[in-house]
Amino acid sequence: MSFRNRPVLDRKHRPRWQDELRTQQLIVAGFALAIAAAIGIFAATTWFTYYEGHLRPVAAVGGVTYDVDDLTDRMDTIGSELQARYQDLTDQLGGARDQILQQGQQAIQQVLQTLASSASDSLVLSRVQANRAGHYGIAVTSAQVGAEVTRRQTLAERLKLSLIVVTALPADAKAGDKPTDDDWAQAKAEIDDIVAQLGAGGDFATLAKDKSNDATAPLGGLLGWIQAADPVYGAYFTEAHAAAVAGLVGPTKDDNGYHLLRLEARQAAGPDKRLKDLLDSAGVTDAEYRTYIRSELLNTAFSDYFTTTVLRKYQPQQEVSQIFISDQQGQPLPEQRVRHFLAQPLPGQQDQSTATDAQWAAALARAETFRVEASKPDADWYVLAATSDDTVSGAQGGDLGWYEPTTSSFVEEFKAAVAKLREGQISEPVKTQFGYHVIEVIGSRITVAVQVADLLKTLRQDPDQFARIARDQSEDHISAAKGGDLGWVIRYQLDTPRSNAIFALTTPGQISEPLDTDTGFYIFKLVATSPLRWVPHATLDTVSQTGVSRWLQEIRDAAHTWIDQQFTAAPASG
Repeated sequence: MSFRNRPVLDRKHRPRWQDELRTQQLIVAGFALAIAAAIGIFAATTWFTYYEGHLRPVAAVGGVTYDVDDLTDRMDTIGSELQARYQDLTDQLGGARDQILQQGQQAIQQVLQTLASSASDSLVLSRVQANRAGHYGIAVTSAQVGAEVTRRQTLAERLKLSLIVVTALPADAKAGDKPTDDDWAQAKAEIDDIVAQLGAGGDFATLAKDKSNDATAPLGGLLGWIQAADPVYGAYFTEAHAAAVAGLVGPTKDDNGYHLLRLEARQAAGPDKRLKDLLDSAGVTDAEYRTYIRSELLNTAFSDYFTTTVLRKYQPQQEVSQIFISDQQGQPLPEQRVRHFLAQPLPGQQDQSTATDAQWAAALARAETFRVEASKPDADWYVLAATSDDTVSGAQGGDLGWYEPTTSSFVEEFKAAVAKLREGQISEPVKTQFGYHVIEVIGSRITVAVQVADLLKTLRQDPDQFARIARDQSEDHISAAKGGDLGWVIRYQLDTPRSNAIFALTTPGQISEPLDTDTGFYIFKLVATSPLRWVPHATLDTVSQTGVSRWLQEIRDAAHTWIDQQFTAAPASG
Protein backbone atom coordinates (compact mmCIF):
# COMPACT_ATOMS: atom_id res chain seq x y z
CA MET A 1 0.00 0.00 0.00
CA SER A 2 1.35 3.31 -0.97
CA PHE A 3 0.70 6.71 0.47
CA ARG A 4 0.36 9.65 -1.87
CA ASN A 5 0.82 13.26 -0.96
CA ARG A 6 -2.30 15.48 -0.69
CA PRO A 7 -2.84 17.37 -3.92
CA VAL A 8 -1.64 20.93 -3.75
CA LEU A 9 -3.56 23.62 -5.61
CA ASP A 10 -1.44 25.31 -8.17
CA ARG A 11 -1.97 29.01 -7.28
CA LYS A 12 -0.63 30.00 -10.60
CA HIS A 13 -3.62 28.31 -12.18
CA ARG A 14 -6.36 29.38 -9.58
CA PRO A 15 -9.55 30.42 -11.38
CA ARG A 16 -9.91 34.19 -11.89
CA TRP A 17 -13.41 34.20 -10.48
CA GLN A 18 -12.01 33.27 -7.09
CA ASP A 19 -9.69 36.27 -7.04
CA GLU A 20 -12.50 38.61 -8.10
CA LEU A 21 -14.77 37.21 -5.44
CA ARG A 22 -12.12 37.73 -2.79
CA THR A 23 -11.54 41.28 -3.93
CA GLN A 24 -15.26 42.05 -3.79
CA GLN A 25 -15.46 40.58 -0.30
CA LEU A 26 -12.61 42.81 0.87
CA ILE A 27 -14.21 45.88 -0.67
CA VAL A 28 -17.56 45.11 0.93
CA ALA A 29 -15.88 44.52 4.28
CA GLY A 30 -14.01 47.83 3.95
CA PHE A 31 -17.21 49.70 3.18
CA ALA A 32 -18.89 48.04 6.11
CA LEU A 33 -16.09 49.09 8.44
CA ALA A 34 -16.15 52.65 7.08
CA ILE A 35 -19.91 52.88 7.49
CA ALA A 36 -19.68 51.50 11.01
CA ALA A 37 -16.96 54.00 11.87
CA ALA A 38 -18.97 56.86 10.37
CA ILE A 39 -22.06 55.80 12.30
CA GLY A 40 -19.98 55.61 15.47
CA ILE A 41 -18.49 59.05 14.90
CA PHE A 42 -21.90 60.49 14.08
CA ALA A 43 -23.43 58.91 17.14
CA ALA A 44 -20.60 60.14 19.35
CA THR A 45 -20.82 63.63 17.87
CA THR A 46 -24.58 63.67 18.26
CA TRP A 47 -24.34 62.52 21.85
CA PHE A 48 -21.59 65.02 22.65
CA THR A 49 -23.61 67.84 21.08
CA TYR A 50 -26.73 66.82 22.98
CA TYR A 51 -24.77 66.48 26.22
CA GLU A 52 -23.14 69.89 25.84
CA GLY A 53 -26.44 71.52 24.94
CA HIS A 54 -28.63 69.85 27.55
CA LEU A 55 -27.01 67.60 30.15
CA ARG A 56 -23.66 69.18 31.01
CA PRO A 57 -23.55 70.27 34.69
CA VAL A 58 -23.33 74.03 35.15
CA ALA A 59 -23.88 74.41 38.90
CA ALA A 60 -24.20 72.38 42.06
CA VAL A 61 -25.29 72.81 45.66
CA GLY A 62 -24.31 69.94 47.89
CA GLY A 63 -25.64 66.83 46.16
CA VAL A 64 -27.98 68.69 43.78
CA THR A 65 -26.66 69.36 40.27
CA TYR A 66 -28.12 71.71 37.68
CA ASP A 67 -27.55 71.09 33.98
CA VAL A 68 -27.74 73.26 30.87
CA ASP A 69 -31.47 72.60 30.48
CA ASP A 70 -32.12 73.83 34.03
CA LEU A 71 -30.07 76.95 33.32
CA THR A 72 -31.86 77.56 30.02
CA ASP A 73 -35.26 77.28 31.71
CA ARG A 74 -34.28 79.83 34.34
CA MET A 75 -32.78 82.14 31.69
CA ASP A 76 -36.01 81.95 29.68
CA THR A 77 -38.05 82.85 32.76
CA ILE A 78 -35.90 85.78 33.85
CA GLY A 79 -35.39 86.95 30.27
CA SER A 80 -39.14 86.97 29.56
CA GLU A 81 -39.82 89.12 32.61
CA LEU A 82 -37.03 91.53 31.73
CA GLN A 83 -38.12 91.88 28.11
CA ALA A 84 -41.72 92.51 29.15
CA ARG A 85 -40.56 95.14 31.62
CA TYR A 86 -38.32 96.79 29.01
CA GLN A 87 -41.17 97.06 26.49
CA ASP A 88 -43.49 98.39 29.16
CA LEU A 89 -41.00 101.15 29.96
CA THR A 90 -40.75 101.92 26.25
CA ASP A 91 -44.54 102.32 26.10
CA GLN A 92 -44.33 104.94 28.87
CA LEU A 93 -41.72 107.16 27.19
CA GLY A 94 -42.66 110.68 26.16
CA GLY A 95 -42.82 112.88 29.25
CA ALA A 96 -41.05 114.29 32.26
CA ARG A 97 -40.16 110.79 33.55
CA ASP A 98 -38.16 109.78 30.45
CA GLN A 99 -34.76 109.98 32.15
CA ILE A 100 -35.93 107.68 34.96
CA LEU A 101 -37.51 105.29 32.46
CA GLN A 102 -34.36 105.18 30.35
CA GLN A 103 -32.23 104.47 33.41
CA GLY A 104 -34.52 101.53 34.10
CA GLN A 105 -34.05 100.31 30.54
CA GLN A 106 -30.27 100.57 30.83
CA ALA A 107 -30.36 98.52 34.04
CA ILE A 108 -32.40 95.84 32.28
CA GLN A 109 -29.99 95.76 29.34
CA GLN A 110 -27.07 95.24 31.70
CA VAL A 111 -28.79 92.25 33.31
CA LEU A 112 -29.70 90.80 29.91
CA GLN A 113 -26.04 91.02 28.88
CA THR A 114 -25.12 88.78 31.83
CA LEU A 115 -28.29 86.70 31.82
CA ALA A 116 -26.48 83.35 32.12
CA SER A 117 -24.66 84.44 35.28
CA SER A 118 -27.85 85.93 36.75
CA ALA A 119 -29.74 82.70 36.05
CA SER A 120 -27.02 80.41 37.44
CA ASP A 121 -26.77 82.57 40.55
CA SER A 122 -30.56 82.43 40.91
CA LEU A 123 -30.55 78.61 40.73
CA VAL A 124 -27.79 78.23 43.30
CA LEU A 125 -29.05 80.86 45.72
CA SER A 126 -32.61 79.53 45.65
CA ARG A 127 -31.40 75.99 46.45
CA VAL A 128 -29.16 77.22 49.27
CA GLN A 129 -32.01 79.26 50.75
CA ALA A 130 -34.50 76.40 50.38
CA ASN A 131 -32.10 74.11 52.24
CA ARG A 132 -31.56 76.62 55.06
CA ALA A 133 -35.05 78.14 55.32
CA GLY A 134 -36.18 75.72 58.04
CA HIS A 135 -33.11 76.54 60.14
CA TYR A 136 -34.18 80.19 60.26
CA GLY A 137 -37.90 79.50 60.50
CA ILE A 138 -38.47 81.01 57.06
CA ALA A 139 -41.32 79.72 54.88
CA VAL A 140 -43.05 80.75 51.65
CA THR A 141 -46.63 79.49 51.23
CA SER A 142 -48.41 78.55 48.01
CA ALA A 143 -50.86 81.37 48.66
CA GLN A 144 -47.97 83.85 48.75
CA VAL A 145 -46.61 82.47 45.50
CA GLY A 146 -50.03 82.74 43.86
CA ALA A 147 -50.47 86.32 45.01
CA GLU A 148 -47.03 87.29 43.71
CA VAL A 149 -47.66 85.61 40.35
CA THR A 150 -50.89 87.59 40.03
CA ARG A 151 -49.15 90.82 40.98
CA ARG A 152 -46.35 90.36 38.46
CA GLN A 153 -48.70 89.41 35.66
CA THR A 154 -50.99 92.39 36.23
CA LEU A 155 -50.40 95.92 34.98
CA ALA A 156 -51.40 98.65 37.44
CA GLU A 157 -53.82 101.42 36.51
CA ARG A 158 -52.09 104.40 34.92
CA LEU A 159 -53.01 107.98 34.13
CA LYS A 160 -51.35 110.10 31.47
CA LEU A 161 -51.16 113.59 32.94
CA SER A 162 -50.10 117.08 31.93
CA LEU A 163 -49.31 119.86 34.40
CA ILE A 164 -49.22 123.64 34.68
CA VAL A 165 -47.58 125.17 37.76
CA VAL A 166 -47.69 128.79 38.93
CA THR A 167 -45.37 129.41 41.87
CA ALA A 168 -46.18 132.05 44.46
CA LEU A 169 -42.62 133.29 44.90
CA PRO A 170 -41.57 135.84 42.27
CA ALA A 171 -38.68 134.99 39.95
CA ASP A 172 -36.27 137.40 41.72
CA ALA A 173 -36.90 135.90 45.19
CA LYS A 174 -33.84 135.04 47.27
CA ALA A 175 -33.09 131.74 48.98
CA GLY A 176 -35.11 131.46 52.18
CA ASP A 177 -37.78 133.96 51.10
CA LYS A 178 -41.42 133.04 51.72
CA PRO A 179 -44.41 134.18 49.66
CA THR A 180 -46.28 137.21 50.92
CA ASP A 181 -50.07 137.55 50.79
CA ASP A 182 -49.66 139.67 47.67
CA ASP A 183 -47.53 136.93 46.10
CA TRP A 184 -50.25 134.36 46.77
CA ALA A 185 -52.91 136.66 45.35
CA GLN A 186 -50.84 137.24 42.22
CA ALA A 187 -50.31 133.49 41.74
CA LYS A 188 -54.07 132.87 42.16
CA ALA A 189 -54.87 135.52 39.57
CA GLU A 190 -52.42 133.96 37.09
CA ILE A 191 -53.76 130.41 37.46
CA ASP A 192 -57.37 131.67 37.20
CA ASP A 193 -56.46 133.49 33.98
CA ILE A 194 -55.00 130.25 32.58
CA VAL A 195 -58.20 128.39 33.48
CA ALA A 196 -60.22 131.09 31.73
CA GLN A 197 -58.11 130.80 28.57
CA LEU A 198 -58.55 127.02 28.60
CA GLY A 199 -62.29 127.49 28.99
CA ALA A 200 -62.25 129.73 25.93
CA GLY A 201 -60.60 126.99 23.86
CA GLY A 202 -56.94 127.63 24.66
CA ASP A 203 -54.45 124.80 24.12
CA PHE A 204 -53.12 123.25 27.35
CA ALA A 205 -49.67 122.41 25.93
CA THR A 206 -49.19 125.92 24.52
CA LEU A 207 -50.21 127.56 27.78
CA ALA A 208 -47.93 125.23 29.73
CA LYS A 209 -44.96 126.26 27.58
CA ASP A 210 -45.79 129.95 28.00
CA LYS A 211 -47.05 130.13 31.57
CA SER A 212 -45.92 127.13 33.65
CA ASN A 213 -43.09 127.52 36.16
CA ASP A 214 -42.46 123.77 36.20
CA ALA A 215 -39.58 121.91 34.54
CA THR A 216 -42.16 120.19 32.31
CA ALA A 217 -42.98 123.49 30.54
CA PRO A 218 -40.77 122.77 27.47
CA LEU A 219 -42.68 119.48 27.08
CA GLY A 220 -46.02 121.24 27.04
CA GLY A 221 -46.49 120.23 30.67
CA LEU A 222 -46.55 116.50 29.84
CA LEU A 223 -45.73 114.37 32.87
CA GLY A 224 -46.40 111.08 31.10
CA TRP A 225 -47.89 107.89 32.51
CA ILE A 226 -48.24 107.96 36.30
CA GLN A 227 -49.11 105.16 38.72
CA ALA A 228 -50.48 105.48 42.24
CA ALA A 229 -47.18 104.30 43.72
CA ASP A 230 -45.06 106.86 41.83
CA PRO A 231 -42.65 108.33 44.44
CA VAL A 232 -42.64 111.79 42.81
CA TYR A 233 -46.03 112.25 41.16
CA GLY A 234 -48.22 109.84 43.10
CA ALA A 235 -50.19 112.71 44.66
CA TYR A 236 -51.15 113.95 41.17
CA PHE A 237 -52.48 110.45 40.38
CA THR A 238 -54.74 110.64 43.41
CA GLU A 239 -56.00 114.10 42.47
CA ALA A 240 -56.83 113.16 38.89
CA HIS A 241 -58.11 109.65 39.48
CA ALA A 242 -61.79 110.54 39.30
CA ALA A 243 -61.45 112.91 36.33
CA ALA A 244 -62.73 112.21 32.82
CA VAL A 245 -60.29 111.94 29.92
CA ALA A 246 -59.47 115.45 28.61
CA GLY A 247 -60.84 116.87 31.85
CA LEU A 248 -59.12 119.47 34.04
CA VAL A 249 -58.36 119.03 37.72
CA GLY A 250 -57.81 122.14 39.81
CA PRO A 251 -56.45 124.67 40.22
CA THR A 252 -55.08 123.24 43.46
CA LYS A 253 -53.11 125.17 46.06
CA ASP A 254 -49.94 123.48 47.29
CA ASP A 255 -46.89 124.48 49.35
CA ASN A 256 -45.31 126.46 46.50
CA GLY A 257 -48.24 127.93 44.60
CA TYR A 258 -51.00 126.54 42.41
CA HIS A 259 -51.11 123.71 39.90
CA LEU A 260 -53.53 122.54 37.26
CA LEU A 261 -53.77 118.99 35.86
CA ARG A 262 -55.21 117.61 32.65
CA LEU A 263 -55.99 113.89 32.22
CA GLU A 264 -54.74 112.96 28.75
CA ALA A 265 -55.51 109.23 28.83
CA ARG A 266 -56.33 106.38 31.19
CA GLN A 267 -55.07 102.80 31.17
CA ALA A 268 -57.11 100.45 33.35
CA ALA A 269 -55.48 97.77 35.46
CA GLY A 270 -55.44 94.36 33.80
CA PRO A 271 -53.44 91.30 32.77
CA ASP A 272 -49.97 91.82 31.35
CA LYS A 273 -50.60 90.04 28.04
CA ARG A 274 -47.11 90.82 26.79
CA LEU A 275 -45.47 88.97 29.70
CA LYS A 276 -47.82 86.02 29.25
CA ASP A 277 -47.02 85.83 25.52
CA LEU A 278 -43.26 86.03 26.14
CA LEU A 279 -43.39 83.26 28.74
CA ASP A 280 -45.46 81.07 26.41
CA SER A 281 -43.16 81.78 23.47
CA ALA A 282 -40.13 80.78 25.55
CA GLY A 283 -41.84 77.57 26.63
CA VAL A 284 -41.90 78.52 30.32
CA THR A 285 -44.52 76.40 32.05
CA ASP A 286 -46.70 77.62 34.88
CA ALA A 287 -44.88 75.26 37.26
CA GLU A 288 -41.47 76.62 36.20
CA TYR A 289 -42.67 80.19 36.61
CA ARG A 290 -44.10 79.49 40.07
CA THR A 291 -40.83 77.81 41.08
CA TYR A 292 -38.96 80.94 40.05
CA ILE A 293 -41.41 83.20 41.91
CA ARG A 294 -41.03 81.04 45.01
CA SER A 295 -37.27 81.54 44.86
CA GLU A 296 -37.75 85.30 44.52
CA LEU A 297 -40.05 85.41 47.54
CA LEU A 298 -37.62 83.24 49.49
CA ASN A 299 -34.81 85.68 48.73
CA THR A 300 -36.98 88.56 49.95
CA ALA A 301 -37.79 86.63 53.12
CA PHE A 302 -34.09 86.05 53.80
CA SER A 303 -33.38 89.76 53.31
CA ASP A 304 -36.17 90.63 55.74
CA TYR A 305 -34.84 88.09 58.24
CA PHE A 306 -31.38 89.67 58.04
CA THR A 307 -32.81 93.13 58.71
CA THR A 308 -35.15 92.16 61.53
CA THR A 309 -33.29 89.32 63.26
CA VAL A 310 -29.60 89.18 62.34
CA LEU A 311 -29.21 92.95 62.74
CA ARG A 312 -30.12 93.12 66.40
CA LYS A 313 -30.01 96.40 68.32
CA TYR A 314 -27.58 94.84 70.77
CA GLN A 315 -24.87 92.52 69.46
CA PRO A 316 -21.16 91.64 69.74
CA GLN A 317 -18.82 94.41 68.61
CA GLN A 318 -15.10 95.05 68.23
CA GLU A 319 -13.51 98.45 68.58
CA VAL A 320 -10.56 98.56 66.19
CA SER A 321 -7.99 100.74 64.51
CA GLN A 322 -6.48 100.03 61.11
CA ILE A 323 -3.54 100.76 58.87
CA PHE A 324 -4.11 100.43 55.14
CA ILE A 325 -1.30 100.27 52.60
CA SER A 326 -2.46 100.29 48.97
CA ASP A 327 -0.98 97.90 46.44
CA GLN A 328 1.57 99.05 43.90
CA GLN A 329 0.46 99.42 40.31
CA GLY A 330 2.50 97.70 37.61
CA GLN A 331 6.03 96.47 38.16
CA PRO A 332 7.13 97.08 41.79
CA LEU A 333 9.87 99.72 41.94
CA PRO A 334 11.50 101.67 44.78
CA GLU A 335 9.18 104.55 45.74
CA GLN A 336 9.01 107.59 47.98
CA ARG A 337 6.02 109.18 49.64
CA VAL A 338 5.76 112.91 50.29
CA ARG A 339 3.35 115.38 51.73
CA HIS A 340 3.31 119.12 51.28
CA PHE A 341 1.67 122.40 52.15
CA LEU A 342 1.03 124.94 49.39
CA ALA A 343 0.77 128.70 49.91
CA GLN A 344 -0.25 130.56 46.75
CA PRO A 345 0.02 134.27 46.13
CA LEU A 346 -3.34 134.03 44.32
CA PRO A 347 -5.15 131.29 46.26
CA GLY A 348 -7.33 129.04 44.14
CA GLN A 349 -6.18 130.35 40.78
CA GLN A 350 -4.46 128.11 38.23
CA ASP A 351 -2.20 130.88 36.89
CA GLN A 352 -0.02 132.63 39.48
CA SER A 353 1.99 134.65 36.97
CA THR A 354 0.05 137.88 37.55
CA ALA A 355 0.69 137.93 41.30
CA THR A 356 2.45 140.98 42.69
CA ASP A 357 5.66 140.93 44.73
CA ALA A 358 3.61 141.71 47.82
CA GLN A 359 1.37 138.72 47.17
CA TRP A 360 4.37 136.43 46.71
CA ALA A 361 5.83 137.78 49.94
CA ALA A 362 2.60 137.06 51.79
CA ALA A 363 2.58 133.49 50.42
CA LEU A 364 6.16 133.00 51.59
CA ALA A 365 5.25 134.25 55.06
CA ARG A 366 2.37 131.73 55.22
CA ALA A 367 4.69 128.91 54.15
CA GLU A 368 7.32 129.86 56.76
CA THR A 369 4.67 129.99 59.50
CA PHE A 370 3.45 126.54 58.45
CA ARG A 371 6.99 125.15 58.52
CA VAL A 372 7.48 126.33 62.10
CA GLU A 373 4.24 124.67 63.21
CA ALA A 374 4.89 121.46 61.22
CA SER A 375 8.35 121.11 62.80
CA LYS A 376 6.95 120.85 66.33
CA PRO A 377 7.02 117.33 67.87
CA ASP A 378 3.24 117.15 68.22
CA ALA A 379 2.49 118.65 64.80
CA ASP A 380 -0.71 117.35 63.21
CA TRP A 381 -0.53 117.59 59.43
CA TYR A 382 -4.22 116.71 59.13
CA VAL A 383 -5.02 119.91 61.01
CA LEU A 384 -2.26 122.12 59.63
CA ALA A 385 -2.59 121.11 55.97
CA ALA A 386 -6.32 121.81 56.00
CA THR A 387 -5.41 125.43 55.17
CA SER A 388 -3.28 124.41 52.17
CA ASP A 389 -4.15 125.96 48.82
CA ASP A 390 -3.83 122.46 47.35
CA THR A 391 -7.25 121.56 48.65
CA VAL A 392 -7.16 117.94 47.41
CA SER A 393 -4.01 116.93 49.29
CA GLY A 394 -4.86 119.34 52.11
CA ALA A 395 -7.91 117.26 52.97
CA GLN A 396 -5.58 114.24 53.24
CA GLY A 397 -2.99 115.73 55.54
CA GLY A 398 -0.99 117.05 52.59
CA ASP A 399 -0.36 113.52 51.29
CA LEU A 400 0.68 113.29 47.63
CA GLY A 401 0.98 109.51 47.73
CA TRP A 402 3.72 107.17 46.60
CA TYR A 403 5.73 107.91 43.47
CA GLU A 404 8.77 106.62 41.65
CA PRO A 405 11.40 109.44 41.87
CA THR A 406 12.79 109.18 38.34
CA THR A 407 9.41 109.18 36.63
CA SER A 408 7.38 111.51 38.83
CA SER A 409 5.41 114.33 37.20
CA PHE A 410 6.43 116.91 39.81
CA VAL A 411 7.92 120.14 38.49
CA GLU A 412 11.72 120.31 38.53
CA GLU A 413 12.03 122.64 41.54
CA PHE A 414 9.83 120.31 43.59
CA LYS A 415 11.77 117.18 42.56
CA ALA A 416 15.08 118.85 43.28
CA ALA A 417 13.93 119.80 46.79
CA VAL A 418 12.69 116.27 47.50
CA ALA A 419 15.99 114.77 46.34
CA LYS A 420 17.82 116.69 49.09
CA LEU A 421 15.51 115.62 51.92
CA ARG A 422 16.00 112.76 54.34
CA GLU A 423 12.95 110.83 55.46
CA GLY A 424 11.18 112.86 58.18
CA GLN A 425 12.96 116.09 57.27
CA ILE A 426 10.84 119.17 56.47
CA SER A 427 12.02 121.48 53.72
CA GLU A 428 12.38 125.23 53.71
CA PRO A 429 9.69 126.91 51.54
CA VAL A 430 10.25 125.88 47.90
CA LYS A 431 9.09 128.26 45.18
CA THR A 432 7.49 126.85 42.01
CA GLN A 433 5.12 128.27 39.43
CA PHE A 434 2.26 127.22 41.72
CA GLY A 435 3.41 128.98 44.88
CA TYR A 436 5.51 128.10 47.92
CA HIS A 437 5.66 124.49 49.08
CA VAL A 438 6.73 123.05 52.42
CA ILE A 439 7.65 119.40 51.78
CA GLU A 440 8.29 116.35 53.93
CA VAL A 441 9.37 112.87 52.78
CA ILE A 442 7.33 110.56 54.99
CA GLY A 443 8.28 107.16 53.60
CA SER A 444 10.36 105.09 51.22
CA ARG A 445 9.95 101.49 50.18
CA ILE A 446 11.38 98.83 47.90
CA THR A 447 8.07 96.98 47.63
CA VAL A 448 4.74 97.06 49.46
CA ALA A 449 5.42 93.63 50.96
CA VAL A 450 8.71 94.82 52.46
CA GLN A 451 7.05 97.99 53.79
CA VAL A 452 4.25 96.01 55.44
CA ALA A 453 6.72 93.55 56.96
CA ASP A 454 8.74 96.45 58.43
CA LEU A 455 5.59 98.09 59.81
CA LEU A 456 4.49 94.86 61.44
CA LYS A 457 7.90 94.33 62.98
CA THR A 458 7.78 97.83 64.49
CA LEU A 459 4.25 97.30 65.79
CA ARG A 460 5.12 93.95 67.35
CA GLN A 461 7.98 95.63 69.21
CA ASP A 462 5.96 98.68 70.26
CA PRO A 463 2.14 98.37 69.81
CA ASP A 464 1.70 101.85 71.29
CA GLN A 465 3.13 103.25 68.02
CA PHE A 466 0.00 102.12 66.11
CA ALA A 467 -1.81 105.49 66.15
CA ARG A 468 1.30 107.43 65.09
CA ILE A 469 2.11 105.00 62.28
CA ALA A 470 -1.51 105.03 61.13
CA ARG A 471 -1.47 108.82 60.89
CA ASP A 472 1.80 108.88 58.97
CA GLN A 473 1.59 105.71 56.88
CA SER A 474 -2.01 104.60 56.42
CA GLU A 475 -3.50 105.46 53.04
CA ASP A 476 -7.09 105.41 54.25
CA HIS A 477 -7.05 109.09 55.07
CA ILE A 478 -10.38 109.18 56.89
CA SER A 479 -9.25 106.73 59.55
CA ALA A 480 -5.63 107.91 59.39
CA ALA A 481 -6.71 111.37 60.51
CA LYS A 482 -8.02 109.71 63.69
CA GLY A 483 -4.94 107.60 64.33
CA GLY A 484 -6.44 104.69 62.41
CA ASP A 485 -9.59 104.59 64.53
CA LEU A 486 -12.51 102.75 62.90
CA GLY A 487 -14.67 102.78 66.01
CA TRP A 488 -16.97 99.92 66.94
CA VAL A 489 -17.58 97.35 64.20
CA ILE A 490 -20.36 94.77 63.94
CA ARG A 491 -20.54 91.65 61.81
CA TYR A 492 -21.31 92.25 58.11
CA GLN A 493 -20.43 95.94 58.41
CA LEU A 494 -17.25 95.35 56.41
CA ASP A 495 -16.47 92.86 53.67
CA THR A 496 -16.00 89.26 54.77
CA PRO A 497 -12.15 89.10 54.79
CA ARG A 498 -11.82 92.25 56.90
CA SER A 499 -14.69 91.25 59.19
CA ASN A 500 -13.16 87.82 59.78
CA ALA A 501 -9.75 89.33 60.52
CA ILE A 502 -11.25 91.80 63.01
CA PHE A 503 -13.41 89.29 64.86
CA ALA A 504 -10.52 86.83 65.07
CA LEU A 505 -8.85 89.28 67.48
CA THR A 506 -9.65 88.46 71.09
CA THR A 507 -7.38 90.51 73.37
CA PRO A 508 -7.32 94.33 73.53
CA GLY A 509 -4.00 95.55 72.16
CA GLN A 510 -3.68 92.52 69.87
CA ILE A 511 -2.45 93.29 66.36
CA SER A 512 -3.52 91.18 63.40
CA GLU A 513 -1.39 89.62 60.74
CA PRO A 514 -1.43 91.64 57.50
CA LEU A 515 -4.55 90.97 55.46
CA ASP A 516 -3.73 90.86 51.74
CA THR A 517 -6.67 92.03 49.61
CA ASP A 518 -7.17 93.03 45.98
CA THR A 519 -6.57 96.68 46.85
CA GLY A 520 -3.78 96.41 49.40
CA PHE A 521 -2.83 95.33 52.92
CA TYR A 522 -4.73 95.90 56.16
CA ILE A 523 -3.31 95.67 59.68
CA PHE A 524 -5.81 95.84 62.56
CA LYS A 525 -5.42 96.55 66.26
CA LEU A 526 -8.11 95.53 68.72
CA VAL A 527 -8.85 98.42 71.07
CA ALA A 528 -11.76 96.90 73.00
CA THR A 529 -14.33 94.15 72.68
CA SER A 530 -17.92 93.83 73.86
CA PRO A 531 -20.09 90.69 73.79
CA LEU A 532 -23.27 92.80 73.71
CA ARG A 533 -23.37 96.47 72.85
CA TRP A 534 -25.99 98.86 71.47
CA VAL A 535 -25.63 99.55 67.75
CA PRO A 536 -26.36 103.10 66.51
CA HIS A 537 -29.34 103.42 64.20
CA ALA A 538 -27.19 104.88 61.42
CA THR A 539 -24.96 101.80 61.49
CA LEU A 540 -27.95 99.46 61.38
CA ASP A 541 -29.43 101.38 58.44
CA THR A 542 -26.17 101.16 56.49
CA VAL A 543 -25.51 97.50 57.20
CA SER A 544 -29.12 96.58 56.37
CA GLN A 545 -28.36 97.72 52.82
CA THR A 546 -24.81 96.42 52.37
CA GLY A 547 -24.56 93.52 54.78
CA VAL A 548 -27.27 91.19 53.48
CA SER A 549 -25.19 90.11 50.47
CA ARG A 550 -22.26 89.34 52.80
CA TRP A 551 -24.51 87.28 55.07
CA LEU A 552 -25.94 85.37 52.12
CA GLN A 553 -22.45 84.75 50.75
CA GLU A 554 -21.45 83.33 54.12
CA ILE A 555 -24.41 80.94 53.94
CA ARG A 556 -23.50 80.00 50.37
CA ASP A 557 -19.89 79.30 51.28
CA ALA A 558 -21.00 76.95 54.04
CA ALA A 559 -23.21 75.10 51.53
CA HIS A 560 -20.26 74.24 49.22
CA THR A 561 -21.69 75.68 46.03
CA TRP A 562 -20.12 75.46 42.59
CA ILE A 563 -20.87 77.33 39.36
CA ASP A 564 -19.11 76.73 36.05
CA GLN A 565 -17.02 79.86 35.48
CA GLN A 566 -18.47 80.10 31.97
CA PHE A 567 -21.77 81.04 33.59
CA THR A 568 -20.68 83.35 36.36
CA ALA A 569 -19.39 86.90 36.36
CA ALA A 570 -17.29 86.27 39.48
CA PRO A 571 -15.40 83.27 40.86
CA ALA A 572 -17.78 80.73 42.32
CA SER A 573 -17.49 80.01 46.01
CA GLY A 574 -16.31 76.57 47.04
